[in-house]
Amino acid sequence: MAAERITVTREGDHARIVVDGLEIPAGAILRDSVIIPIDPDEMPAVHLTLIGARVDVLNTLKEGATDGSAE
Repeated sequence: MAAERITVTREGDHARIVVDGLEIPAGAILRDSVIIPIDPDEMPAVHLTLIGARVDVLNTLKEGATDGSAE
């Protein structure tokens, strides 16, 4: 599901990013990692690298599900 609105504000070497009214903490965004591809034929997107002292990856898919649903 796409966000309703993403706002990127460049502030020198850093960027302020707000997604649907929620700001991503500036310390979580890797410096100079924000990329905004400009292609009028594609859906608008922002690519960035987030960093954290701890990253947890949780898999909620049931084994054998192939359509992306967790049934």
